Amino acid sequence: MKNQVHIDFLVAFGKHLKKVRKQHNISRVQLAYEIGTHEKQLRLIEKGEINTGILSIHKIATVLDLEPKALLDFRYPDTT
Repeated sequence: MKNQVHIDFLVAFGKHLKKVRKQHNISRVQLAYEIGTHEKQLRLIEKGEINTGILSIHKIATVLDLEPKALLDFRYPDTT
């Protein structure tokens, strides 16, 4: 079971991922296809409803032409 701190972190990560994805002008459907997962899985990650693995972060970063650390460079707790 996740505690509130974990949930808040997942939500903050998801918001950041969504922002970065949009900055790179790639749809959730296209990104999901490129990393070999379903759009629903990516949507749940962006909503902070599920945790993702380090390999998924690597795949996403590769498609977006970023270093994986760029996906983890977000403000937590999210004060916006």
